[in-house]
Amino acid sequence: MRLLRLVLLLAFITVLSLVYVHQQVEAVKLSYAIESKEKKLKDMLDHNESLGYNIDNLESPSRLEKILLAHNIEIVYPKRKNVVRMARLTPKAEAERRVRLGVEKGANILSAFDFFVGRAEAHAKEK
Repeated sequence: MRLLRLVLLLAFITVLSLVYVHQQVEAVKLSYAIESKEKKLKDMLDHNESLGYNIDNLESPSRLEKILLAHNIEIVYPKRKNVVRMARLTPKAEAERRVRLGVEKGANILSAFDFFVGRAEAHAKEK
């Protein structure tokens, strides 16, 4: 009886120790994962900052002007005769245009079934 109690006590202490060690190992793994993700986040933030700087630099008017001058490209405003203004549609014409677009879209949706119809026709021709 005394031996059984001692064995059970030792087994309980062993299991308790293994659980404690497992928790400590998992905590260390988690800390490494956190450090890795923090480093990755820092790298991504640095990369984002450099990309923002590159965008600002590429969109800079002075830089664009230098490039245009280097390539001898002249930019001029269009002349009045080259500018075309579109007339506004009347509400009735706008409604008709929307109806036509709706009908065309409906036809496009139904055209998806042409694949099956074409296959059936081809199959019927083979017989």
